[in-house]
Amino acid sequence: MGRPRTPTNILKLRGADKVNPGRLKARENEPVNKNPIGKPPRFLSTVEKKAFNELVKFSIDGVLGEADRIGVEMAARLLVKCRDTEEPASAAEQNLLFKYLSQFGFLAADRSKLSIPAPKKKNKFDEFDEPIKPGKRECIPGTRILIPERQNTDDDW
Repeated sequence: MGRPRTPTNILKLRGADKVNPGRLKARENEPVNKNPIGKPPRFLSTVEKKAFNELVKFSIDGVLGEADRIGVEMAARLLVKCRDTEEPASAAEQNLLFKYLSQFGFLAADRSKLSIPAPKKKNKFDEFDEPIKPGKRECIPGTRILIPERQNTDDDW
């Protein structure tokens, strides 16, 4: 059996797109997981919900998203079972949890492969990069002069 394909967001965090830009060329039209993972499913038990939230809390930013919910749900259930002292998980279940944790970047060896870019340094002109939101400010007709925002006072009522 071949090695599973590494997700594109993990490859980008590792810096693979900078080392070998052509490597990700075939993945240009890959769907992007933009939505956050969200809250745990309602049908999970209280302990499983805590495990779900724990996995999300300890995950690396930008790795988990809405499409990963089922995988995180399964990992949360396995985590609860592995922690159970009365009925411990089998070796197969422990290996499956290990695989989930590895694929989500939870293990030290997997984190060592990630390269998270440093935050962009701020400069005094950053505030000008944001566009003016329509409806908030108005211009004097025929000019580009902004009309200052009107403050509501008690006298207006």
